[in-house]
Amino acid sequence: MKGMNDVARRNLAEIVTEEEFEGLLERGSFNFYWGIAPTGPVHIGYLVPFMKLMDLIECGGKATVLIADYHAYLDDRKTPWEEMEVRSEYVEVCLRKILKEEYREKVKFVRGSGFQTSEDYVRDTLKLSGMVSVKRAMRAASEVVRFGESPKVSGLIYPIMQNVDVKYLEADVALGGIDQRHIYMLGREILEEVGWKRPVCLFTPLITSLRGPEEKMSASKPETCVIVHESEESIRKKILKAWCPARESRENPVLEIAKYFIFPYFGKVEVEGKVYESYGELEKAFVEGMHPLELKNAVANYLIKFTEPVRKYFEVNESFLEDVRKSMEKSEYFF
Repeated sequence: MKGMNDVARRNLAEIVTEEEFEGLLERGSFNFYWGIAPTGPVHIGYLVPFMKLMDLIECGGKATVLIADYHAYLDDRKTPWEEMEVRSEYVEVCLRKILKEEYREKVKFVRGSGFQTSEDYVRDTLKLSGMVSVKRAMRAASEVVRFGESPKVSGLIYPIMQNVDVKYLEADVALGGIDQRHIYMLGREILEEVGWKRPVCLFTPLITSLRGPEEKMSASKPETCVIVHESEESIRKKILKAWCPARESRENPVLEIAKYFIFPYFGKVEVEGKVYESYGELEKAFVEGMHPLELKNAVANYLIKFTEPVRKYFEVNESFLEDVRKSMEKSEYFF
């Protein structure tokens, strides 16, 4: 059990609550979900929770991935209504290809539009909306939704629907980035008031931009992130240019990629002929003097291998990728 406990808890920023999560692990079976809104290109900054999904399956979790198409529109129309289908299909393809083969049949993919307009769902959304003030809804969504100078009503509906999703996906656990914390804490406050189970919440950290800690990874700033269908040449170039101060492990995006992607996926990292079996070993070696270029070359090689299935799919399905590109050409996203 100790080994499973370590796997269950690794690479998490926060667990709400530890006691509730421990109870699910002891039970040996639980349902969990992670949602992604199909807005822009899929980049690695989105995928730290998705990598955690494989750990939770190993610990007895039954996984659902929600392609939150309506949410992509509700977030200040980042995805236009008429573009939801093509972008949703694109995101699902990327995620399915990234999954290790042994997990592909263990993950259920659903679309928000497949259940969020049912009579019961709409009724429950209206019920919760009567319990949440405008100020509280805006605070809950503040780190996720783009409000801008002219906030839309849809941005206030967003966090309410996300918590209704917990009920309709029958989730014991809600998995997400730490930027989702305010939304799920709203849910933990109000769901029990209407007789619903509140979820255990698992939050993963946000990884540092390739340009350093002063800005976030963003699909609208290609130099800050790696998109999962980028060319090998582009990935290598970005990693070699990435912020990676010698001997510094904090807010180091190259080390973070090793920690949150390479070790969970490949189980080891080889640098200049030396194999590191854990992230702790690699971090120690870097702090003690490993040259940043050695680390960058190794991480680039693994990241290229990690994204290879996505790249190969789109090499064969170029017309689909072109459709996605056209869908995004009028948006702020780099593609």
